[in-house]
Amino acid sequence: MAHEDVLINLLEEKILDGEKLLTTVSIINVNGIEKLQKKFEQEIQFLLKVTKSKKAKKEHLLCTNLSHFEALVSCLVGSYDPVAVLQTFVLTKSDGSSKRICVDIVAEKGQQWIKVIARNPKALSQLSTGEGEFGQRSIVDHAVEYTECAHQHPHIFKTPKVVFQFACGIEKTLADRLDSLGIIVSGRRLGNSELLLQEGDCVSANDDDDLQTCVSKRYADVHCSIVNSGTSSVINCNHDDQKLNLDVTAMLAYVSGLTNGRCNFKFKEPVLTQQAEWERAKPVKPVLDQLFEGKSLFCCESAVKDFQSIVSTLGGPGEVSRANELLARITVIPDMTSLRAQAQLKLGGKIKQRSLAVFGTGDAVRAVTVSANAGFVRAAKCQGVEFAVFVHESRALTEGKEHDARALVLTCDSKIQPVGSDVNRR
Repeated sequence: MAHEDVLINLLEEKILDGEKLLTTVSIINVNGIEKLQKKFEQEIQFLLKVTKSKKAKKEHLLCTNLSHFEALVSCLVGSYDPVAVLQTFVLTKSDGSSKRICVDIVAEKGQQWIKVIARNPKALSQLSTGEGEFGQRSIVDHAVEYTECAHQHPHIFKTPKVVFQFACGIEKTLADRLDSLGIIVSGRRLGNSELLLQEGDCVSANDDDDLQTCVSKRYADVHCSIVNSGTSSVINCNHDDQKLNLDVTAMLAYVSGLTNGRCNFKFKEPVLTQQAEWERAKPVKPVLDQLFEGKSLFCCESAVKDFQSIVSTLGGPGEVSRANELLARITVIPDMTSLRAQAQLKLGGKIKQRSLAVFGTGDAVRAVTVSANAGFVRAAKCQGVEFAVFVHESRALTEGKEHDARALVLTCDSKIQPVGSDVNRR
């Protein structure tokens, strides 16, 4: 078979591999998966263009990013509780400049960062000893940046573990060096004799059999076995942290008439009617009760002041009573915005002073903040600050609005109908 025909056949195999990858990731639901799918599609389109042109080169095959993507998807499937792929974090350097670090996989619900490396082990070792071209960065350089960035982006007040997954293996000496930097090294560790066998990546383009063997070996059965640290950092009702910091929105939701058995109303205000519908479908208070169980509840002074003002103005008798009961369970602490929140967040838009005080206080005392203010959480993340937060649905005070609302009853066919209406009317 002609050399060009061999290349075309191998490229067509890579295209099929790429299409299989697309099928695999289509059923994975994590942040950033659409971005990864787009990269697959771009790579496949490029290889299709090359095969149609009949001008294929060995470099098209050896340099395709699909080899890296194969390893990435394998790691994604084998990782523990992945939440994102290709997630970007900002690294602030000692000179004040910043750099974006793209983490291939964020796993263990945020507590583990995985970088996937599918490069030739010998090339990695040569770069790490300064044998590369001027300006080329070694895997050690990447390791230093990843660990620094992880320290700057704690998840639930813990520094994420950094895992480097070497799909094609890594020289033992280099792996030991990464270990000393705090990197969790995953992948086969190779001795010097094994490393020499890896030189088969670059072969003569005149030897079709060698090309077939080399490429097949390079891309065959790339698999991943990610180290599972055995920890889970998901912010849920089973979180180990014993401290919770309550936002105004959390306290309002907890005492609202909607969450305390009075959600069968159709209000004049559409937003209240919508919240009532949400509450009937997905009650909030049982979730909060489970979250609060066994925890110490804290709240900053400004949040308590605003909460009391809202309840005294808008709250009905039951809501006022429940508010007093809740406040009796809460330890009120002074506003104490954390240093990183003060330094990095700028007021404006969704970043308001009260919200900054609430979330900053939780950050300062290392407590998970309970809030319905998802807008602030997203805005803060865009500015490089990710808070430890449990986000729930919003619920307003409604007892004072019930006199203008229509009461609803649950009929035998489980459909809500207004009191006095014709249940057969559609």
